[in-house]
Amino acid sequence: MQIRLIRSATLTVDVAGSRLLIDPWLAAKGEGRSYSGRATSPLVDLPLAVEELLDGIDAVLISHLHSDHFDEAAQRALPKSMPILCHSRDQAAIMAMGFEDVRSIGQGLALGSVQIRTTDGQHGPPEVLNDMGEVSGFLIEARGEPILYWAGDTILCPEVAAVLADEKPDVVVVHGCGALWHGKGPIVMDAAMVRETLRLAGAAIVLVTHLDAVDHATVSRADIRSMRDRQTQGAERLRILEDGETLNL
Repeated sequence: MQIRLIRSATLTVDVAGSRLLIDPWLAAKGEGRSYSGRATSPLVDLPLAVEELLDGIDAVLISHLHSDHFDEAAQRALPKSMPILCHSRDQAAIMAMGFEDVRSIGQGLALGSVQIRTTDGQHGPPEVLNDMGEVSGFLIEARGEPILYWAGDTILCPEVAAVLADEKPDVVVVHGCGALWHGKGPIVMDAAMVRETLRLAGAAIVLVTHLDAVDHATVSRADIRSMRDRQTQGAERLRILEDGETLNL
């Protein structure tokens, strides 16, 4: 398995002969939207051309329809015949964008020898959930490969803790920028939640993403590195990639 961080929450995962693209946010620097009024996101450029990124992609996984996870630039760039895998609640909306092969993941979908399931999460504290809506994570498994749990846009909540305890993944991807919504949140994990996830994850590698790209973030890569440097238990399992960097498992 190879996991490549593209930017923010956007990843590619090479597993069992398939290459998956997760949550493509493909706008150029400053050509998205502002989430806090402080700047226009994304704050950084993509580390490679969109055409290069899309080369060899077998399917795209969409966790939810927020603009920093599946934006208009991605909707234009992706071939309309590309398999799009998503939660059932988003299937009709993605089909309405013109995509021809939109598959509901639910509790089990096979892509070749890769098995994918959706997981639940909580996109912030109760007072923001009407705005944030429902979100999903993914469990990705294949014989002879690590079990990957991509938690998605969620805080550390009982649903996440249950996946860690019940599924015992080998690799956990969390969003750690501590973003706020109208000053409330966090709506994804902050450094303290990442530290607790590291503890709950047992022997799993924990990869922290969704960093240094959105204007409503409160936690940076430097903050996560500082937390890791102070961590006495499990610090060697915490990974912080630069945009474009690959984690080989």
